[in-house]
Amino acid sequence: MEVVEQIDTRSRTWSGEDVEIIRARRTAFVARFIVLRESKRTRAHRAIELLEWKNDTTAEELADKFREIFEKNGDNMSPVERDIRRAIAHSNRALRFFIPEYTARATTTFIEALLDYERSNSLLFEAEEQPKPGGWRLPRDLLRARGEG
Repeated sequence: MEVVEQIDTRSRTWSGEDVEIIRARRTAFVARFIVLRESKRTRAHRAIELLEWKNDTTAEELADKFREIFEKNGDNMSPVERDIRRAIAHSNRALRFFIPEYTARATTTFIEALLDYERSNSLLFEAEEQPKPGGWRLPRDLLRARGEG
């Protein structure tokens, strides 16, 4: 099993409101990125699935880390950059309306974000209409691989 990579943020001091906005934007970014990349398969996804981050990691820092992983994997960066841009734009638009919702759903691991994605799908779709897993592994498989499931 690969070592889980922790995204390290600089030592900073944020107010409670700043952290709430950071968490909400990051959550909106990751949620949208999961959806945008769902139908794509790449080894870069395997590394991203194992990421962990701190409570004050920004959407931009996470986007930079995702970009770095895709580049290291040798992926075609054009569609990756498009998806990152779209996800960042979504995090900015959605933020005005959903700060409390996205803050409540904030995660510190990609596996937790995938679990949130599954919960959202179960609320939106009936069992037969759920989107088929494609680009991401199932969270329960990732937890089992890490010895947590």
